[in-house]
Amino acid sequence: MTLPKLPVGSKLAKYCIIQGGMSIRISFHRLAAAVAAAGGVGTIGAMGISPAELVREIRQARLLTEGVVGVNLMYAGILCDRLLEVCIAERVDYVAIGAGFARGPFKALADAGIPGFAIVSSEKAARIAARTSGVTGIVVESGQAGGHLGPADTEVSIWDLFPPILTALREAGFAGPVIAAGGLLDHEDVLRALEMGADGVQLGTRFAVTEESHASDEMKSAWLQAHRSQTVDWSPTGMPGRVVDPHPIHKLPRLGDPGVNCINCLKHCRHRESGASHCIWNSLNNAQKGNVGRGLVFCGGRIGEIHDLLTVDEVFHKLLVRDNSPTQKPFPVPKIKVI
Repeated sequence: MTLPKLPVGSKLAKYCIIQGGMSIRISFHRLAAAVAAAGGVGTIGAMGISPAELVREIRQARLLTEGVVGVNLMYAGILCDRLLEVCIAERVDYVAIGAGFARGPFKALADAGIPGFAIVSSEKAARIAARTSGVTGIVVESGQAGGHLGPADTEVSIWDLFPPILTALREAGFAGPVIAAGGLLDHEDVLRALEMGADGVQLGTRFAVTEESHASDEMKSAWLQAHRSQTVDWSPTGMPGRVVDPHPIHKLPRLGDPGVNCINCLKHCRHRESGASHCIWNSLNNAQKGNVGRGLVFCGGRIGEIHDLLTVDEVFHKLLVRDNSPTQKPFPVPKIKVI
């Protein structure tokens, strides 16, 4: 099966495979650079870190690869504007923005000549993004994604969510790349997504469970031992989230607990403002550092199908080869240009 290339500007990624930007130091320079070096699009997750730390991560990634490396921002984050300024100053290859939407960040990216990808989970949001200047690509994220979830139906698959959103985008005149995300793991998923009309795919959890991921060994072990995921309403953002199952909430850190301090990571936080739920930053930070007993372990809906800790190169092999045999050549997939 010969698939067309995908020109979107001048910087070319070998494969239309994007690594999701998992925040609180899961997808940092080592993971993003490994994905970019393998021919995909690497993404640094910038939520929950300082602008100075993001500068270091971008520069360290560039020391490791000349491939395509961008940054994922959460609009709900209180430092979103300052982190965006870093992305522009450092001339990253692209910026993906989710967890809320505003036109201002995309205008700033357009003025700087940096591609902006909007992460959406509904036809309404897709139509708004399609009419927004500076949105050059759109990631459609299903309810099977890990972490915070946007769809009204948190169990909806990408196979059900993507087609109507793609239709809405094209009817609105959006001609940029549309990426399928949430619940994708293997070669057959890539083929099916491309045949469905996607211009590329985005994977988060599969890349999180790799040797290059910046997650702690304990967090990786929790993923490998998980048999299923669950959606919960624990987040102080007010958004549902997908985590490993079982996952008790009563052990998660709260403000006032010894050593738990608020860094004001969110523009609006139910825990900071009313004491509801738990501290999201400390919960995620605990897991990333290895304290999964008091940490929040996000995961995708198909976590129970991941049984091995692979290198990024091994993940790419599984994505590109139909039977996962070392003798079969990878199928040709569209290339993505990002400018």
